[in-house]
Amino acid sequence: MDVATFKARYTEFNAVSDEVVAVHLEECATLLSVDKYGAKYNQALSLLVAHELKLIEIGVDDYEVEISRSISGGGRSIKNIATTDYQLYYSRSSYGSKFLALKKTIRFSGAVLCE
Repeated sequence: MDVATFKARYTEFNAVSDEVVAVHLEECATLLSVDKYGAKYNQALSLLVAHELKLIEIGVDDYEVEISRSISGGGRSIKNIATTDYQLYYSRSSYGSKFLALKKTIRFSGAVLCE
């Protein structure tokens, strides 16, 4: 996938420099396997890059979760269904959540080694 294809799909990141998008495409590509994702590889890659760029945009760089806060005397509760740091990281953006959902559709078809 190239920068132009990514930006055509995710137009909200058109203001992000091509160089920044390219770096994230390269970095995220190392985290995914074409063999594992097959026809869904480009979709997975683009969701992962969009997630990373969204986190930069909103300034999320930690794993703190807001459980509740008071707004003008009223209360607001936020439920986070993430049960692991991995899930929490990806639940920080809609792109990350979509990536996790896509990842659940992938079946590993490798060999099991027995000794």
